[in-house]
Amino acid sequence: MFDEGLYGLIFRDHHQGLPRCDAHGSYHDGDALAILRNGSVLGSDQWGGIFSGSYAFDPKTGRTRVRVRIVVPPEGELITGFAAGPDGATIEIFADFEQAMAHSSTTVDIAGQPLDVALSFLGPLPN
Repeated sequence: MFDEGLYGLIFRDHHQGLPRCDAHGSYHDGDALAILRNGSVLGSDQWGGIFSGSYAFDPKTGRTRVRVRIVVPPEGELITGFAAGPDGATIEIFADFEQAMAHSSTTVDIAGQPLDVALSFLGPLPN
């Protein structure tokens, strides 16, 4: 079960199995911040994209299921290469984390393309 608080996310797109390296030698494609509280997720990526959704722990499997929806603006393009077109797009993302630890990771499907997501607990929310 994930603790409520602030989380950092790192996304890595494998581009047909080969990690992409940026100009600084980094192998991640994007960063985001997310707040988890009372079963809800709210976050934003480094380009201002907003995502929201929910999370729930399944005690039978010991897994945490996360469901978020991201709205891609008209002509927006995701790091996986997905292009929203003139009308934009809404994409639902489902993630399944085996264990809630300080650092957890999984692979999600974004419009037919795999994307690795690493989640790190940054700290609790203020009271």
